[in-house]
Amino acid sequence: MWIDKLKFMPRMNQKLFPLILVFVAAVSGQPKLHVQLGGGYYQPTLTALNTALGDSSFFSNNVLLNFTATYQVYYNTRIGFGNWNSFHSIEDSFNRRFIYRALIVETFFFQRNSIEFNFLLAPMWNSCKISMDIENENEDWSNLLSSFGDSASYSFKSNTAMSTSWFGFTSSIGIRYYLKSSLGLDLRIGFTSNFYDKTKWKYGG
Repeated sequence: MWIDKLKFMPRMNQKLFPLILVFVAAVSGQPKLHVQLGGGYYQPTLTALNTALGDSSFFSNNVLLNFTATYQVYYNTRIGFGNWNSFHSIEDSFNRRFIYRALIVETFFFQRNSIEFNFLLAPMWNSCKISMDIENENEDWSNLLSSFGDSASYSFKSNTAMSTSWFGFTSSIGIRYYLKSSLGLDLRIGFTSNFYDKTKWKYGG
């Protein structure tokens, strides 16, 4: 049974996802509103998880996709929401998704008119879902359809999943270069600490 492959769960610890984030992103919006789309490199400790799922790649292991929206509430302060996603998908097999969510407080100052230095601090609410599509034959359906003259056997798919959530904390520093008032490039590096509890996994068939 596929659930047997997930015996690595008890070995996961609170430092499961140490992150190093470097983002190159498009920043658009009015002077007080910033919307950021980007991607980043991170280096979590997922050895057991990747062994269980198999066929891991650089994209599934080390790439985060990012959406962030912040609003300037003071002359040097922004608040907002951030969302980072990591995917690992295997055709007709396991699917894994990490979602990191953050309530952002960001301070910044301008070295020059077009160059901004910033510091980000954020509590996080994170989650992971591992799912699998299971295909099997259903004898009751096959018997029902055979009563209409259809003698073929039919297989049906169902989905099973495990999920968990935990609190975290992230901080980073960055430099942002504005190509114009509504477009810029952002380079950022930082870390994330997670308060993961291995007993919080929930299974739903």
